[in-house]
Amino acid sequence: MKENGLVSKYTVAQFKRHDDKCNESKVENELNRKFDQQKELTVVSDLTYVRVENRWHYICLFVDLYNREIIGHSADPHKDAELVYQAL
Repeated sequence: MKENGLVSKYTVAQFKRHDDKCNESKVENELNRKFDQQKELTVVSDLTYVRVENRWHYICLFVDLYNREIIGHSADPHKDAELVYQAL
């Protein structure tokens, strides 16, 4: 490439350190990974995001661990408390 005067625009991705504790939680892990429940007592939630037409949209789900049934869901382009309230 050097002989032909060509220059690559490829760059190597560099490691960026993140010091924030965004995945740290003050809430204790009450389930201790015991996902097999005998009664309808445990409900968990999940918040995930998907790209739709070059924009991020968020999906909130509530799942009953007893029968793995989705008991509530909502989707919105904004990740806020209203998204969770709609799922409830």
